[in-house]
Amino acid sequence: MQHVSTTSVFARRLAAAVVLPGVLTSMLVLAPATQAAGDATGICNGVVNQLAHRGTVQENLLQAAARKNAVLIASLQAERAALQSTADGLSADIAAADKAIAALNAEEQQLISDMDSAATELAGLKVAQTNVIQAVADAEKALDGLESEKAATEAQLTPLQEELGVAQAAAALLDKQKADLEAQEAAKKSEISAAEGELSGLQTAAAAAADSLAGKNAEILTAQGDLAKLTGVADTAAAAVTAAAQAVTDAEAELGRLQGIGDTAQAQLDAQQAKVAEAKATLATLQSTAQTAAEAVAAKNSEISTAQGELAALQTAASQAADALAAKNAAITTAQGELTTLNTNAASAASALAANTNKTAAVNAEITSLQAQIAAKNTEIAAKQSELSTAQGQLTTLQASKTSLESEIAALTLRINTEFPPNSNASKKRELEDQRAAKQTELNTVNAQIATKNTQISGYQGDLTALQNSVNNLNAQLLAKQQESSTLQQQAAPLQAALTTANTAVATKEGEIATLKGQVPTLQAAVSDANAAVTAKQGELSALQGQLPALQSAAATAADNVSVQQKLVADLEAALPGLTEGVAEAQADIAEQKTVLGGLEATLAAAKDALAAANSSVEAKKAEVSSLQGELPALQATLDGANASVSTKQGEIATLNGELDTLVAQLASLNAGIAAKEAEILDLQTRVAPLLDQLNKLNGEISATEAQLKTLQAQLTALDLQVTSAQGQLNTLTAQKKANKDAIDAQKAKVKSLQAQLGSVQDQIAAIDGQIALGGCVA
Repeated sequence: MQHVSTTSVFARRLAAAVVLPGVLTSMLVLAPATQAAGDATGICNGVVNQLAHRGTVQENLLQAAARKNAVLIASLQAERAALQSTADGLSADIAAADKAIAALNAEEQQLISDMDSAATELAGLKVAQTNVIQAVADAEKALDGLESEKAATEAQLTPLQEELGVAQAAAALLDKQKADLEAQEAAKKSEISAAEGELSGLQTAAAAAADSLAGKNAEILTAQGDLAKLTGVADTAAAAVTAAAQAVTDAEAELGRLQGIGDTAQAQLDAQQAKVAEAKATLATLQSTAQTAAEAVAAKNSEISTAQGELAALQTAASQAADALAAKNAAITTAQGELTTLNTNAASAASALAANTNKTAAVNAEITSLQAQIAAKNTEIAAKQSELSTAQGQLTTLQASKTSLESEIAALTLRINTEFPPNSNASKKRELEDQRAAKQTELNTVNAQIATKNTQISGYQGDLTALQNSVNNLNAQLLAKQQESSTLQQQAAPLQAALTTANTAVATKEGEIATLKGQVPTLQAAVSDANAAVTAKQGELSALQGQLPALQSAAATAADNVSVQQKLVADLEAALPGLTEGVAEAQADIAEQKTVLGGLEATLAAAKDALAAANSSVEAKKAEVSSLQGELPALQATLDGANASVSTKQGEIATLNGELDTLVAQLASLNAGIAAKEAEILDLQTRVAPLLDQLNKLNGEISATEAQLKTLQAQLTALDLQVTSAQGQLNTLTAQKKANKDAIDAQKAKVKSLQAQLGSVQDQIAAIDGQIALGGCVA
C-alpha cells in the first residue's frame, strides 16, 4: 500500500510543470549551469564560469553537464529497477502472507465451527446431565414417598393381620370342636347303625333258629327211614365177602408154587448177572481209570496250552506295559521341553510388557516435559507479540510523522518554486529553504528511526517466527509422543493378554507334567507285576510239562487193562441168554397166576368195599340221627337267646338315638358360632386384601423406582464422563483457536510491516521517477 500523500504528488507535478520549461529554455537559450551531484537546493546547480550571472554559458561545460545528467539518469533508473524489484518481492511476500492469513482464517473458521459443535454438544450433555440429575432427585423423592406410603400401609395392615390371625385361630378351634362333635355324631350314628345291623342280624338269627329247629325235626324222620334200608344192603354185602375170600385163598396157594419155580430160575440168572455186573463194574472202573488217565493227559496238555497262551498274553502285556512306560517317559520329556519353551515365552511376554510399561512411563515424562516447554514458549511468544505490537505502534507513529514531514517539505518546496524565481536569493526564500532543510533533517532522523524500528520489528518478527516454529516443533513432538504413548497403551493390552496366556499355558503344561509323573509309578508297578506274572507262568508251564510223561504212561496201562476186562465181560454175557429164557418162562406163569389172583382179589376188595360202605352208611346214618336229635336242645336254646338279644339291642338303639339328638343340638349351636366367626374372618379378609394389594403394588413400584434410580445413576455417571471429555475437547479447540489467532495476528503484523516497507519503496520510486522526469534534478 502506498503512503504518498495527494498533496506531495500534486506539489511535485506542479514543480515539474514550472521548472522543466525553464530548464529547457535556459539550456537552449541562456545555457544555465548543470546540476551538481549531491547538491539539492531546488534547482540544478552545474559548473558555471565567472560570467554565469550575466547569462552566458560555456559550450564545453554544457556538454559535460549533459553527460553527467545522462549518467545520473542511468544511475537513477538502475536504482529504480532495484527498488521496483524490492517492491515486487514485497508484493509477493504480502500476497503470500495474505494467502497464509486466508488459510489461517479458514482454519480459524473450522476451529470456530468445531468449537461451536463441541460447545453445542457440551451444552446438550450438560442439559442431559441436569435432566438426569433432576430425574435422579425425582426418583429419590418418589422412592421416599413410596417408602412412607408403604410404612403407612404396613401400619394399617399389621393390626388387621394380627386380628385376622386371632379370628382364624378361634375359627380353627371352633372347627376342631365341630370336627370332634361331628366325629362323635358319626361314631354315635355308626353305633346306632351297627346296633341296628346287629338287631337285624339277631332277628334274622332268631328266625333262622326257628327254621333250623323245624328243619332238623324233618331231617331226623328222613334219616330213620334211610337207616332201615341201609341195614338190608349191609347183610347182602357180608355174604359176598365170604365167598370171594375163599377163592382168593385158593389162588394164593397156586401162586406160591409158581413163585418157588420162578425164584430158583431167577437166582441162577441173578448169579450170572451178578458176575456180568461185577465184570462190567470192573470194566467200567478200568474204563473210568483209562478215561481219567486220558482226560488227565488231555487236561495237562490243555493246561500246558492254556499256560502257554497265558504266558504269551502276559509277555504281550509286559511288553505293552514297558512300551506304555517308555511312551509316558517320552511324553514327560516332551512336555518338559514344551514347558521350557512356554517359560521362555512367558518370560519374553513379561519382559515385553515391562519394556512397554517403562517406555510408556518415559514417553509420558517426555510429554509432560514438552507440555512445560510449550507453555514456556507460549509465554515467550506472548511477551514477544506484546513487544512487536508496541514496536508496530511506534512505527505507525513514526510513519505518520514521516508523512507529515514529507507533506510539509513538499509544501515548502512548492512555495519556494512558485513564490520565488529560480535564481532568487531573497531572505524569505532562504528562510523557507532553511525550514525545508530543518524538516528534511527531521525527516532523515524519522526515516532513520523508521529503519531502526523496521529492523527492530523484523527482529521481533524473526524472534516470533523462531518461537512459533519452536512451538510448532514442540507441538509436533508432543503429538508424536502422544501418538507414541497411545500406541504403547494400545500395545499394553495385547502384551498383558499374551503374558496371561503364556502363564496359563505354563500352568497347564506343569499340571500335565505332574499328571504324567503321577502315572509313571502305576505304569512301573504294572511292568513289574507283568514281568513277575511272566516268570511265575513260565515256572508253572515247566512244572506242567514235567508232569505230562507220567500221566501218558498211566493212560497207556489203563487202556491195556480195559481191553482184557472187555473180553471177560463178553464171555460172561454169552451165558446169559439161556438163563434169561428160563426166568422168562417162570415169570410168564407167575404173571398169569398173578392176573387170576388179581381178579379174585379185586372181587374180594369190591365186596369188602361194598360191605364197608354199607356198614359205614348204616353207622353214619345212625350217627346222623343221633346228632340231629342232639342238636334240638341247642337250637331251642339258640332261639330263646336270639329273642332275648333282640329285645336288649332294641333298648340300646333307643339310648343311642337319645345321645345322638343331644350331639345334633350341640353341633347346631357350634355351627352358628362358626358361621359368626367365619363372617368376622371374611370381614377382616375383605379389609386386609386391599391393603395387601396396595402393599404389593407399593413394593412393585419401589422395586421399579429403585431399578430406574440405578439406571439413572448409571446414565449420570456416563454423562459425567462425556461432559468431562467434551469439556476437554472444547478446551483443546480453544487453545488451538488462540494459537491460530496469535498466528493470524503475527501474519497481519507481518503484512502491515511489508506494506509499510512497500509504501516506503514506492515513495522512493516515485521520487526517482520525478527526478528522472526532471532530467536528473531533484524535484
